[in-house]
Amino acid sequence: MQQAQIKRFRQAAKIAEEIHTCWSCDVSFSKFLVQQVALGDLLEQVNVKLCEWHTVITEADTLANRAKSLLETDTANPQETQVLTEALALFQKSNILMYDQAFIQSVRECEQEILKRQKYQAMVAIAQEQTNKLLFKQAVKTYLEAQELYQTTTIQTTLEFLALKVKEEEAYEVILQRATLASSEGKLHGAIALLESALTNFPRSDGRELLEQLKRTVKGKEQFRAGLNAERAGNFKEAIFLYETAKSLLPDPIECQIRLGFIALKIQDWTTAISQLEGIGGEQAAYLRGFTYAQQGNLQQAECEWQSLSHPEIESQRQILKTLSQRERLNLLQNIEQPIKNGNLEAAKVASAEFIQKFGSDQLVEGNLNEHIQPRLEATVWQSANWRIIAEQVEKNWLADPNITTVHNWVVANYYHAVGTCGVLHDLIIVLSTALANLTHDPTLKDVPWLENQPVDLELVSLELKQILEEAIDNFKDRDINEYLQLRDRYRLELVALRLMGNPPIWGMKVKDVLLTPGCYNRYLLQWQNILVDGIKANQKILQSLYTPWGLAVAACLEGDTLRARKIKPSTQPSEAEIFAQKFVAYYEGCYQLQQQKWREAIIYLKQAQSEIKANGDWQEEIDRLCGLQRRAISEMREHVEFAQFWFDLLGSQPARSYLAEYKTEQLREKLVNEQIAPDKALGELQDLKRIDEHNPIMLDLIARIEFIQEIEQIEKLLRRNEFAAAVRKAKHSHHDQVKFKVAEFFIYILIDAGKNGDLTSNQIQQLGRWAYEICPDEYAFQEVYHSLRLR
Repeated sequence: MQQAQIKRFRQAAKIAEEIHTCWSCDVSFSKFLVQQVALGDLLEQVNVKLCEWHTVITEADTLANRAKSLLETDTANPQETQVLTEALALFQKSNILMYDQAFIQSVRECEQEILKRQKYQAMVAIAQEQTNKLLFKQAVKTYLEAQELYQTTTIQTTLEFLALKVKEEEAYEVILQRATLASSEGKLHGAIALLESALTNFPRSDGRELLEQLKRTVKGKEQFRAGLNAERAGNFKEAIFLYETAKSLLPDPIECQIRLGFIALKIQDWTTAISQLEGIGGEQAAYLRGFTYAQQGNLQQAECEWQSLSHPEIESQRQILKTLSQRERLNLLQNIEQPIKNGNLEAAKVASAEFIQKFGSDQLVEGNLNEHIQPRLEATVWQSANWRIIAEQVEKNWLADPNITTVHNWVVANYYHAVGTCGVLHDLIIVLSTALANLTHDPTLKDVPWLENQPVDLELVSLELKQILEEAIDNFKDRDINEYLQLRDRYRLELVALRLMGNPPIWGMKVKDVLLTPGCYNRYLLQWQNILVDGIKANQKILQSLYTPWGLAVAACLEGDTLRARKIKPSTQPSEAEIFAQKFVAYYEGCYQLQQQKWREAIIYLKQAQSEIKANGDWQEEIDRLCGLQRRAISEMREHVEFAQFWFDLLGSQPARSYLAEYKTEQLREKLVNEQIAPDKALGELQDLKRIDEHNPIMLDLIARIEFIQEIEQIEKLLRRNEFAAAVRKAKHSHHDQVKFKVAEFFIYILIDAGKNGDLTSNQIQQLGRWAYEICPDEYAFQEVYHSLRLR
């Protein structure tokens, strides 16, 4: 039997035949009794198995013989694999049916031969493609490699043919080299003539490509010369068209770009001139760029371009540039000084900015601007006492130079401007929150004189500022409820962000070194998009989501106001950066619906958030808790199953698995009671349920009950057919103790009843006792009977 288990049926059949011969050669009554007592129906089983094995052996040998017959028809043509493939399939079927070393060897040989032929076919295909491309030397090399696999007359004939073609190829390559050399020397027409002659007899692609390139170059040069003539004639529009055409044809378009730059200079189109000349090396291009910058008045850049030029005439022009530059510098300095004398500080500020833009950083000009002009301008604004104007000006300063000082000034101006004004209160929420995010870095809160060197209590300052803002917002509660709700939404967003940014705040979006809250970030996103710095860690997804358009809804969810979040969430599809925020809000919406015991409505939202739910253990625990509460509110079996399936599909958690397995089991139990499903099918479905919850006690109980009934029915059928030995074996090997007990009890009952009535012989009674003992040797209830029959 061990040989048969590993499909060694030849060996198994041989052993079985030896057993059969041994027990069949002596038919004495004594041996017959031994067979009946010791072997039972083992010989019959051997005979049955032997027939089965012979059937498999015959089928496998038949398949193998068919394969061998097919192989005999193979012509050994390396271009053909169909016969080998069919034979391999038959050998493989034989090998599946039974283990046989000969079959394995045949499979291996067929596979090796097929691979060898496929390799040959691939090499021949490559060689044919090389031949079609007139790459005859490469084709010869490939055919020789194929010939190492198979010696065929076809390859030999092809190689003889290619030997002649190789000579043509070599002659062509000599001409190709001459043409390439001629083209590099500028003899384009001669190179073209050589190639056209060679390609007539040997039209290979590399020659055609070179010929096409040379013709384009010739045409490009013709267009370039025509452009020169048009330029000399003053027909600049025609010249530009011709140069652009030449530029698209020539392999090196630099000369065309320089001529286009020249024309742009002639027509004073300085921007086009710079764009044409940009990135071109050489003194000519550098000179032209410098000249263009000089014409634009950008003397500093012009001088920079001409620094590397060595031509003597350029030196005198460079000196002129220096003189002009110094004169312009002096004029600009005077443009700064004169407005200061006249008290026109704004004009002095503009002139200072113009100077820095033209001549770069200058310590004197920058110091004067930052230490005198700008402070006096700001003082003038603050002295005006018009808080609207002050707020507008300090916001401009904040935009131009975002730092702790400008944000501090912005807070003060907005506070006085915002008192009692709703529209400005929106601004105050943003600016005050930004100031709170940077409170630890505010220089005005350090070394406060009246605190006598004691540090400022920043927590108290923060609390008082928040209280002021909250009171200002609450003033709108009875005046305009919609405005109040919007103000509260924005303030809640900033508060949640401040909490997640750390204590003290260290994470968040930044501009330079200043932390920005979501409201401030979104307000100035367009103006600062090139200087913003992402100071949020990759795992701080919630903080990241607050900076998206979904931030208001996310903050509402975090503060337990899911109803408000549903009203204010964006109606548009989320962008890639907003996907987490959308799923975050969807999770809270789903939980809200579950809290209302509306699980069908929750499905929509929780499915949207499913990927994030699976990555968040806290979310899973909360959903498990809410689903557990929802479960108690369901009464109908069908709804139980539907809800359990949803819970399982969403989380697959152990509570969900147990719940689904339990109610699927109860559903099957109900079908069994109503005879709507066969026990076999129900048992199959229950076995499938094991993959959901392998140890579910309700499921295992129903499986045990069905298996018990099935086994009892099978044993009953065997007993009715008087197959007592088979019934005993079935009961003995049952996994259910109850089955064993019932069958053994049946035998004991017959034994006792027959003993009273005298219906059975003593041997029959003894046999019944042995069967019961074989099934349940240790059953306490039967021990008295076993002792009476001397079975123990």
